[in-house]
Amino acid sequence: MKSLFYFCFFVSICLFSCSPPKESESTTDFFEINSFISLLEYDLEVIEEEIVRLGRFSENLFVDKKNKLANADPDKYEIVGVAANSEPGANPEKSSLFIPTISDNKEAVKELILLTNPLDDEFKRIVREIPVISQVYFNSKYHLNRLYPPYDVNLLEPDINVTNFNFYYQGDEKNNPSRVPVWVDEIYIDPVGRGWMITLTYPVYAENELKMVLGFDITLNDIIENYINKTSNQLLIIDGTGTVVAGKAKAIEALSLPSLKNYTYTQTITSDSYRKEDFNLFKSKDKNVRVIADKIINSGEKILWLSENKTKLKIICQKMSKLDWYVLEIQF
Repeated sequence: MKSLFYFCFFVSICLFSCSPPKESESTTDFFEINSFISLLEYDLEVIEEEIVRLGRFSENLFVDKKNKLANADPDKYEIVGVAANSEPGANPEKSSLFIPTISDNKEAVKELILLTNPLDDEFKRIVREIPVISQVYFNSKYHLNRLYPPYDVNLLEPDINVTNFNFYYQGDEKNNPSRVPVWVDEIYIDPVGRGWMITLTYPVYAENELKMVLGFDITLNDIIENYINKTSNQLLIIDGTGTVVAGKAKAIEALSLPSLKNYTYTQTITSDSYRKEDFNLFKSKDKNVRVIADKIINSGEKILWLSENKTKLKIICQKMSKLDWYVLEIQF
């Protein structure tokens, strides 16, 4: 299916390049940005399909539960304190398990570990086949976390309540009654130290009871490396609050955000010094940029102009459909 998409994509490029040069300005301006969004959203759809498939696999783990528990390997994981298979020195073939001290149903946790041990191979396969996914995991109301690749569990507070995080509650009964994949598209800092990211969640039910919420994490660095850096255009992605998700350095600086001359945006978002407010268009030191942010997010304008050093920069913008994100192209 993916090869068919690329074939159609390149055919469309050829048809466009061979057509008479009398296309409207709007069509010409938006061709590249629409192509970029189509590719990104196609890949996001593939990821959605994968988490649904993993959800179906997970649901089947609870079928014939008694028999599966009787045949499960009780020695696969050794719980030490609040963790099993924690870095450093973790077995790369297995996930890390985290059971915070607030967990008060040890029998339910033990049963869930045994039933979900087959997920290790699925988690590993997904990370291998879809490199843009940096982490695969689930969290449960019993306060059990299973995450792959394995990580240093000591990075977490031992009494942390992961059900209070958006990557859990966005998928629970209250926030996702339709039981569909949900993107947590407002960027947040990964509690296990892998930088700023977005997450796709999906709930798993058995006998109409929520057993776990699956999560796929994509870091901002992954988005930059796999999408932004593969185009020559000066692109910038902002979320619905006006915060930069990813972008080229020249595009970021053009909107009067912090200078990146001595380092890169990628280095910034993977460091402890990154602050979202520093990269929010509504907080730009340039009043005109703040006005542009308002026109994009609150008025839906798609073509804007910005004066810079006696020249005018053209900004074209298109909103994505899967995420509450806007893709901007700065034309110098």
